[in-house]
Amino acid sequence: MEVYESEQEQIDAIKKWWKENGKAVIIGAILGFGSLIGWQQWQANTQAQRESASLEYDVLLADLENKKYQQVKDRGARILSNYQDTSYAPLSAMSLAKVYVEEGDFASAKTYLQVAMDQDDQPQLKQIAQLRLARLLLADGDATQALSQLKAMKVGGFAAVVNELEGDIQVALGNRAQARIAYQQALDTIEAGVDAALLQMKLDDVGGPEADS
Repeated sequence: MEVYESEQEQIDAIKKWWKENGKAVIIGAILGFGSLIGWQQWQANTQAQRESASLEYDVLLADLENKKYQQVKDRGARILSNYQDTSYAPLSAMSLAKVYVEEGDFASAKTYLQVAMDQDDQPQLKQIAQLRLARLLLADGDATQALSQLKAMKVGGFAAVVNELEGDIQVALGNRAQARIAYQQALDTIEAGVDAALLQMKLDDVGGPEADS
């Protein structure tokens, strides 16, 4: 730091610096304040958008419960269009897929499951969408593609469900030995929500665990 010999020299130096840099400082302060206001406004807008999307999604769920499928389609499309950056977009896509499955339009259902899978903010939801797509492909007679889809997903907390579905796919492909392995792995990693009795029945139906040897 420069050492000044007198207070006056310090004052003169400050005046000179301000004359040369004052405008930039003022502009910087204004821009900084503007950025702060902009950030706060963005946060407020984002919160308002989330709240609006939440209200729309609540109505969509009520319509889905009451099987008002056309209303679900209309509202779901609106959420995807107007609130695509919120968590309600992939959730709405999942609901739209459910509606199209109910109506037998598997092609549209696959499209919306893919929409849900394309988001990265909710990994568990993405896994559920992947599972549903694999099931849908199996139901649509495309067991090979269903297996490919299943193998591509990260298992996460769905090990038993994934293994059971793989067993179902292997049965459809005629691979009973692989089906036995998958069903046994499902039983070994069974979790809440998985029907152990049904799993055991599937395993027995393909020869039981002793057939592995």
